[in-house]
Amino acid sequence: MQDKKTKISQLPVTFQKSCSQAPVESCSQAPTESRSQAPAWERNSPRKSVLLQKKLFFYLLIILPFLWAAPSFAGKYAADFLRIGVGARPLAMGGAYVAAANDGSAFYWNPAGLASQHKVSLHFDHVPMFGGLAQYNAANVTIGLNPRMAIGLSWIRLSVDDIPRYAPLRGSSYDRLTRNQYRSTGEAEGYFSDTEDALMVSFCRSFLFDMFFGSVISDNRVPMEISFGFTGKYIHQQLDANKGSGQGLDAGVMLRFLSDQSTAGEPNTWLGFGVLARDLSRTDIVWNTSSNHKDQVETKVQAGLAFSKLAKLFHTRVTLSLDQEFGFYKELHAGGELFFFNTLALRSGFYNKNFSAGAGLSFLGFTIDYAFVANELANTHRISGSFHF
Repeated sequence: MQDKKTKISQLPVTFQKSCSQAPVESCSQAPTESRSQAPAWERNSPRKSVLLQKKLFFYLLIILPFLWAAPSFAGKYAADFLRIGVGARPLAMGGAYVAAANDGSAFYWNPAGLASQHKVSLHFDHVPMFGGLAQYNAANVTIGLNPRMAIGLSWIRLSVDDIPRYAPLRGSSYDRLTRNQYRSTGEAEGYFSDTEDALMVSFCRSFLFDMFFGSVISDNRVPMEISFGFTGKYIHQQLDANKGSGQGLDAGVMLRFLSDQSTAGEPNTWLGFGVLARDLSRTDIVWNTSSNHKDQVETKVQAGLAFSKLAKLFHTRVTLSLDQEFGFYKELHAGGELFFFNTLALRSGFYNKNFSAGAGLSFLGFTIDYAFVANELANTHRISGSFHF
């Protein structure tokens, strides 16, 4: 046994999975939970560690080529309704959510964050935009298959109704200026609508490790979680009588360094990094026109950093996040949240020189969030809700 420990202590910095399922010893009504403190060399075998590292290498082998190819950008505004965002909470935080996503809206911001949904969760949005001229809706159901794996089904729609249709102009500019019969009456001949839908299916898998510094039997370790997520989507748009459709793929990675203590299922302190690449498959939207017009959706990359800590004062969780977009949109996003007693949240943020703020209330598995989002075109008030069971 001593020879085994000696060999293990000579290993370099190593990643090993935290497999211990030992029950937590705690006092009645204790606010925190603690991970098993058994030595890592007792909780992990070298064989398990090698197999787990091979799995990680396999996931990285799949996703990294897509991320590497992402800067080959395509169109600018195709399927731009998918930039509106999902969830009042992330938008109140300025859209800086790639490294902080841990609720039902994660399918949009970073599908790697869906693994935090251990049971079944429902999420929905409804946003009247531009004084009610447009309606934006989103819905998601996420099912936790186990504590480290989840799937989700989501839907996003933007609709604009009663768009007026006018007759073509007659005659020349001179005719319309000098002859009344060529002038437009300004009355609409009819109305049409614009409807844009996206149906999405997401999958997420996460792995929990201990990062060791020095020897694997020492206490110089940092718990670490790495997650991978994918979202496949079907996009359908209809403008008047014309229809277009296409398929796309999003992929995300999330890495978090965790503390040993946790409260309400979340580590008391964590530091996270995240990367999201949208439309990796060079999404093409083909229209049913005579020329089969094609819109290619631009590949977009967003990287983020987030930090969260539970403070003793008022049992307050403080979360700060920062995101940067790359590609045609090069916007910087930043935000923060104060969450008191796991019940009341206050949030604020900014993006592209615009201000956002909001609040949230959680009770008995229900969460209701509100966000005010400033924009050059029009300010919006957003409300979203979720339920966990």
